[in-house]
Amino acid sequence: MLEPIYAENVIVGVIHKKQFQWYVTDRELWYLDYVKFAQAFENEGDLAVDEYIEPERKGMEILSGENAELFLKRIQSYKADAATLLKLFEDKIESGEEEDVLDFIPSFLVDCDQKVFYSLFPEPASFEEYVPSDWKGTYEDFTALIPETEKYWINKDGESLFEL
Repeated sequence: MLEPIYAENVIVGVIHKKQFQWYVTDRELWYLDYVKFAQAFENEGDLAVDEYIEPERKGMEILSGENAELFLKRIQSYKADAATLLKLFEDKIESGEEEDVLDFIPSFLVDCDQKVFYSLFPEPASFEEYVPSDWKGTYEDFTALIPETEKYWINKDGESLFEL
């Protein structure tokens, strides 16, 4: 598992076949529609779609419900569970690196079942604009949608680590 790093290695929740899973991955994997993403840059005279595709997304220029399973198999090594994320988060706080709390804000929630992409990405990258045409992309706080057992930012005393 990668360590979360603000706006680089992001924490992503994925719902697929009613199962919830956290991943910590490079942010570039979560432009669900690389074709739209590349076109936005090609319109400015930049590079072709192949220039952007991460190895885990080869052959999946558009990530959708149909190929989500294959993609999730490819990124299995980036899986993270709530207990591990909580421990990493608590260790960061104990080390006195308060500014690093931002590393642990989840960036995306990708609901493959409902075809909704939620972004809380902290920088102006607009991941929510690059979703397949039959998906909804939105920039909003999705943390209330996370199952209680997966809220790694809530410690054993029921306190949010974001507010300590």
